Amino acid sequence: MEPREQPRGPAIAGINTDGENLSIDYSANLMNLVLFFDPVSRTSLEAVEAAQILSLRYEKMSVGFWYVMEPKFSCMYRAEIAGGTLKRLALYSNTLFDVNSLLGLNAGIRTFPGALLVDSNGFIRMQCEGDIAFREIERSIQARLAISGYRVELPGIGEVDLELAHAHSVAVIRQLGYGSGDYPSGAMVVPEANQEFSLPDLFLSNTVYPHGDWYVGRDYLEGKNGSTIYLSCGREESVYLFAGSDKGATLRVHTSIEPPNHLAIGRDLKNTDGLLDFRVSDYRPYEVISCVGDGELMVSLQVMEGSLRLYSVEFCPLNQLVAINH
Repeated sequence: MEPREQPRGPAIAGINTDGENLSIDYSANLMNLVLFFDPVSRTSLEAVEAAQILSLRYEKMSVGFWYVMEPKFSCMYRAEIAGGTLKRLALYSNTLFDVNSLLGLNAGIRTFPGALLVDSNGFIRMQCEGDIAFREIERSIQARLAISGYRVELPGIGEVDLELAHAHSVAVIRQLGYGSGDYPSGAMVVPEANQEFSLPDLFLSNTVYPHGDWYVGRDYLEGKNGSTIYLSCGREESVYLFAGSDKGATLRVHTSIEPPNHLAIGRDLKNTDGLLDFRVSDYRPYEVISCVGDGELMVSLQVMEGSLRLYSVEFCPLNQLVAINH
């Protein structure tokens, strides 16, 4: 039986958010890490953070780090929003903007985040999807560097905690809008139209219930002053929103449990005289609240000012919030 040919890294070329051409030359470095990420999910954002930790550890060695941003929501097709996301993540000229999601598809990446580790000869040394094994990636990088003459310069594996992106996420993400296959309220929605939502008789965990007048877009709900979203959060969970507003919006948060009893307030919320508010402007994830008790939590988010576009709600295990805050 002939040995199976080692797979080669795909040709990856495209543009960045400024419209400039960018292509990856594997031969320019002994090893290359290419990270495909979705700029919405917490797991992808953690993977970006872990890859950046690695890039700092090997910035003076022959290791290239490349990022491919796979836009998930229509707002990310706007260059200024995508560029703002990269700025917050401190990603610049080494990031490709895969508007049509063709680069990930051609590379065989089906689940984000995904990573390819490719050597200078263009051979794939590792491929990960969903659960990125950063410790194994670093070991492979060090093995390649060691046989190429690097010895004393190599940092010790484990000096920096990379486990924040190593544990597979079991977060529940509810995407909003008529184009989602997981519309959470169970109602029949009218595409691209204003719709009046009424509350159901039964509330289920990890579910989103719009109430009042909301405009239903393909991948978002848009609410104006007075519109409300109810979230049903399970125990030991944290809640994130991916939302934005072109002119800014203010939301007021009410909970079935009064803070600080069994609640942890997200970093995007402000407690003013006992009222919980937060301001939405940039299109990004917003950390709302965590249920640290042993019961379920009902949260209402009422638009008090401006117009809000809400794309998704993510319910994460509580230990993920702890990892992110550290």
